[in-house]
Amino acid sequence: MAERLDSKGRKLRTGEYFDETTGRYKYRYKDVNNKWQTVYSWTLTHNDKVPLGKNQKRGDSLREKEALIQKDLVEEIDSSGGNMSVLSLMERYIETRWRDVKQTTRNGYTTQLNFMRTNEFGKKKIKDVTEDMAVLWYDELHDKYGKNYSTLCTLRGILRPAFAMAKKNGYVRQNPFSFEMLKKRYGGTKSREAITKEEMKRFLDFVRYDKHFKMYFDGMYILFNTGLRISEFCGLTVSDIDFKNHTIQVNKQLVRNMIDGKSTIYIEDTTKTEAGIRYVPMSDDVEVCFKRAISRIPAREKVKPTVITSLDRKMIVQGFIWFDKNQNVEVALHWENHFRWAIAKHDRIYSESLQFGKGTITPHVCRHTFCSNMASSGMAPKTLQYIMGHSEIGITLNVYTHVATGDATEEVRRLASMMNNKHYTIYDLENREADYFVPQMDTEEDAESWEGIEEYLEKKAM
Repeated sequence: MAERLDSKGRKLRTGEYFDETTGRYKYRYKDVNNKWQTVYSWTLTHNDKVPLGKNQKRGDSLREKEALIQKDLVEEIDSSGGNMSVLSLMERYIETRWRDVKQTTRNGYTTQLNFMRTNEFGKKKIKDVTEDMAVLWYDELHDKYGKNYSTLCTLRGILRPAFAMAKKNGYVRQNPFSFEMLKKRYGGTKSREAITKEEMKRFLDFVRYDKHFKMYFDGMYILFNTGLRISEFCGLTVSDIDFKNHTIQVNKQLVRNMIDGKSTIYIEDTTKTEAGIRYVPMSDDVEVCFKRAISRIPAREKVKPTVITSLDRKMIVQGFIWFDKNQNVEVALHWENHFRWAIAKHDRIYSESLQFGKGTITPHVCRHTFCSNMASSGMAPKTLQYIMGHSEIGITLNVYTHVATGDATEEVRRLASMMNNKHYTIYDLENREADYFVPQMDTEEDAESWEGIEEYLEKKAM
């Protein structure tokens, strides 16, 4: 077979071709799926100059492309799959997950897909996306478009497993979204935390005696003292409250669902996880709050026809406890607004803010606070995990438990007292500035040693 040469007299390899009419090179090969593929370039090697008026990125000479193709073939990377866009990969991943996730997660998927359809990054080929490119894109989303830490985490919650799927299928070599998300970098340092018992009391006292917000006191008190998720709280029906056994049956949640992106309906869905199905104990004061709330439920004929169906849409769910002033069933957004507006009114009246320097109080902060209070009171971790409805004990211990410094100090002092051979008490030496921990004098030797300490302290104070 005669040698094939390009216009410069260079010998072309197997699969390489030169079009004298256009002056362009091409390379034909079979991919890992045994299908013919073709790539093109204006230059044969990286030393060639790109023809005048033609555009070509650095590193895109034909031989350089061939080298990458051969590496793909050796590593069984499907370069044709790598040509799909980031948006297409997201859609494929979501399609594999759609049947297994809850409606709230589906709504989140839809939101992220709609965003990616309008963003240039969604058009990029997945094989071209690198980690540094992904990080810089995240910086742009935060700095230019105002995306916060939580939103960016949600987006990465789709992109990272989607690229992991692409890597497993041999479309890409690496996962560009495996980088660590830095809270400080993306404004996520202000996390939702528990508030102290004193802060909780100040907030509830304001709500209880305010002429407008006192109508929400019972619900807010229940949220602070049961640890219920707000969707579980809104989904409660009268039959879920068992005053005989002092428990709340949690087996569903009330969620909002969009139909065709236009109309909204509310659906009674299953709990967030299987661990969410549980019986939450009620204290006496929580029972009092529930009894008052149930006594205020409007007559059935006065309740607005809010459409609330079961997840399978085969029945209408009735018997809800929480209604707004217009007799509509309340959902999470209602209660988030109740908290927000109550705090805003308080801060307009009083100089001491209820923001507490770490974000506002929300229904989810109530959940954090309950968990922390129970942990600080010594509740067994496994018991607390069950009450909170956590699927893993690590969530209970590491995410929701915020033990205050005062609680830690009190616990250390209590344990130290138990472990010591002698009993300890606080002695105020003639009402001076400081209190001192001194041992009780159980023996004559103790008394002699104490006299020496007292004499020393008196001399030091003079």
